[in-house]
Amino acid sequence: MKASQLVFDNLLETNPRTGMITFNHKRMVLVSVEALGLLRRDLINTLGMERAKGFLMRYGWEWGKKDGESVASMYQWKNIKELMLAGPMLHTLEGVVTVEPDQLEISEESIYFTGFWRNSFEAEEHTSYYGLGTDEVCWILVGYASGYLTSTFGKDVIAYEEKCMGKGDSTCKFVARPAEELEEKRRTLLSCYKADSLVSELDRAYKELKNINRNIMESDRIQQQLTNFLLEDKPLSETIQFVSGTIQRSLVIDYYNKQIVSAFLDESHENVYNNWADKSIYSEEMKNDISTFPIRANNINLGRLVVIGKHQLPQKEKLIIHRALSTFTVQMYHDWKLARSLWDKKENFFEEILNNFDLKEFERFSHLFHFLPNDITRVLSIKVEPSTGRQDVIQFLKLHPIYAQKDLFSNDQYINMILTNDEAAQTLDAASELLAILTNKFKTFRFYIGIGRESRNIQTLKRSYEDARSISDFVQLTSPSGSLISAYEDVKPVMMLLKGTDQNELIDFYKKTIGELVEYDRCNESNFLLTLKIYLDHNGNLQQTADELHLSIAGLRYRLDRIEKLCEVDLKTGEGRFNCQLALQIYFALTINNNNNESDGPLKTPVG
Repeated sequence: MKASQLVFDNLLETNPRTGMITFNHKRMVLVSVEALGLLRRDLINTLGMERAKGFLMRYGWEWGKKDGESVASMYQWKNIKELMLAGPMLHTLEGVVTVEPDQLEISEESIYFTGFWRNSFEAEEHTSYYGLGTDEVCWILVGYASGYLTSTFGKDVIAYEEKCMGKGDSTCKFVARPAEELEEKRRTLLSCYKADSLVSELDRAYKELKNINRNIMESDRIQQQLTNFLLEDKPLSETIQFVSGTIQRSLVIDYYNKQIVSAFLDESHENVYNNWADKSIYSEEMKNDISTFPIRANNINLGRLVVIGKHQLPQKEKLIIHRALSTFTVQMYHDWKLARSLWDKKENFFEEILNNFDLKEFERFSHLFHFLPNDITRVLSIKVEPSTGRQDVIQFLKLHPIYAQKDLFSNDQYINMILTNDEAAQTLDAASELLAILTNKFKTFRFYIGIGRESRNIQTLKRSYEDARSISDFVQLTSPSGSLISAYEDVKPVMMLLKGTDQNELIDFYKKTIGELVEYDRCNESNFLLTLKIYLDHNGNLQQTADELHLSIAGLRYRLDRIEKLCEVDLKTGEGRFNCQLALQIYFALTINNNNNESDGPLKTPVG
């Protein structure tokens, strides 16, 4: 008998009277693919993917084993090879899958069998409900092939998929070899086919469910204690110490890698965190288990929880951490609301004391501030681009060890900081350090920092505050492409000029000098004005100007020629450059003053 001679009608017997279908005197049942698909989904949803896989492989094994025993006893086979090929033929005739054998090499001791499965019902059913995955999904088919070949070959044979449509391959390809010739990973599949595997799986499932129930009960007990922490208004530091002691892991709550509160089990864990968070030594993740969990409330990023241990988090500890996260979130959001209230009070009161200083009133609220009115002080203002990042910058500075104790608050578009004593005396050093810290942390942001005049009383502090805000506007307007610092001393001549001269005359001067250029930029959305400023900043050096503007020398010459024609000025002369430089300074300063004081005097928005 040859495998190709197998015919469906000769294999099955039907009895219309009894309604029974038999194969080699064994009863058979026609089952729809939809029903098998439903069974498969229920097994996966109830037991999980791995346990369902074991069940279905065992089912396929028994099916193939019985088919092998039946077909071997029904016919006199020409040789063992034909008996091996009868399995794929039988599988095809039963409507399970179209099997196309590829290679079959067989000896008394070994077998090597490869082929393709076309129209696998398992791959179709699995991907239609679970999508493409990373593992093979034709579990019944590999079970059937393993059971059939083991039964007919007389030794343990394991079939597995080299390719599977369930993981995105163009076809399903199987390979079958003796278990003893396979690597350990493949050989372990044999355990799925042992007689007691179903019982063992059910037993393991029961034990796991029992363990999960115990973990839930334990996490509920911890949740009750955490609830008591909230009701007793315990601080966040006590809560994190309690959770750390419960799960025996180090915990850190940080914001942009700056610690808010921590509970380290030992010094080594603290070193691990510092290396990982501050020094970006990510190899620590290879030697330790580091897990992070975001802490958010009302779309506000409050920070993150970092959990450090030696081994992977077990299920029980994960449950406890998720319960604890709710408590941490409530506590941190409460602290955030209090802090916001304090910041708002500080902002409002600072504006009040600047406009209506009352020494007794200041003394009543002096606990809000770290400066004294008669100390040497200067106000530093920061504008952030994009402006949507301002809140993140404020939060970062509030938690930074250098700036946590500074008088720092935000209003309008500005972040304001009051520098005192040594920092007020060495303002540029302090501002440069601040800018370095900010640009290192927020690499895509731009920062425009203005520093007001030195102050020794409330009256000059108000002027310093106004200076700083105006100067940060000035820096943004004149150098929009990069972060920059400018102090009162840098722009003092222009500010004095604005205050000591008839502003209408200044407007006439800048309009006569660069008015056409301003109008040209406005109408054509060009940047000739900025080109002129950078050219003058570089004292007429063409190469340096072209490099900063990313232009060729020829392109720059074209722009300068257009500027000279529009302004009717010769930029090669000292007088021409001086007039343009002065007109630019007046234009930018007037623009800032207009934006800040739209109703002050006769000043109008300086467009051409």
